[in-house]
Amino acid sequence: MTKRPVGIKVLAVAISVLTIFVTVPFSISETVAASPLGVIATQGTVTVGNSAAPTGTTLFAGDRIAATNLPALVSLKSGSRIEMTKAVATLSREGNTLVVQPVEGLLRFNFVKGEEVQINTGRYNFTTVGKDSSHAGELGLNRNGQLVLAMTEGTFASFNTVSGEQKEVSPNKPLQATDLQGNGTITKGEKTLTDNSKAFDVNRLNKRCIVAEKEAHSIASNTATVITVKGSWKLNTGAYDYKISDCNKDALLAAGASAASATAAVGAAAGGAAAGAAAGLGTAAVVGIVGGTAAAVGVGVGVYEATKSP
Repeated sequence: MTKRPVGIKVLAVAISVLTIFVTVPFSISETVAASPLGVIATQGTVTVGNSAAPTGTTLFAGDRIAATNLPALVSLKSGSRIEMTKAVATLSREGNTLVVQPVEGLLRFNFVKGEEVQINTGRYNFTTVGKDSSHAGELGLNRNGQLVLAMTEGTFASFNTVSGEQKEVSPNKPLQATDLQGNGTITKGEKTLTDNSKAFDVNRLNKRCIVAEKEAHSIASNTATVITVKGSWKLNTGAYDYKISDCNKDALLAAGASAASATAAVGAAAGGAAAGAAAGLGTAAVVGIVGGTAAAVGVGVGVYEATKSP
């Protein structure tokens, strides 16, 4: 028997291994596919990533779901469900924890008992408290950072990533973060405040009021970065911290306005149709303002009335 040199044997083994990798129809990495999270049900077609996703589409960790035209129901393998209306969100898992990262819209949810959930909105992080109860409720938010979270069952721990404030959100304690704030430039005698760091929805603020350095005004209109008020600024030209709140005296005083300025702003708002709606917001109206979803869900759907079975 002719003995082959060791080098030839090694080369032969190497070639055989390479042949295996070349001839198999998939790579090793492709065999370790991500486990599916669940499936989508919708009356039409939503978007997952950049692709259209009709009913029955399987979702995987990291998928970005956009249900901006028609509502979609996400049924998870665990039995939990999320109903999305005019909403964009990414779903993933970190260990046993379901991570939901909503961008905007209205999300009604029913997380089954024992499901560990973390909802990250940027300004707020919410985590489920306890495993002996399911967690049902709804979350509405928009790209301006406003949000409402209300529970019908279970408790979420809330952490404000900006202020560090921690609290719990339960059926008797909803979280409403509808005030906006920032830093903008004002020119004395002019009507505008400009904040180039914002991306407001056009004319979304015209039912509200703005307060800067104790001076309050009713908002007439807004673009993505410019707020136009009724009246004109008396403040000296410069940059000022500001808050946007409801157009009622208590809210304006809480935002830092002087009593005289708050009264004047409420009077200016009363001159238009905005004042009535802004002064007495019901929960359904809050959902509409926060999530931009009033037309989609109907006036009768309030933030406290989230169904446990979407």
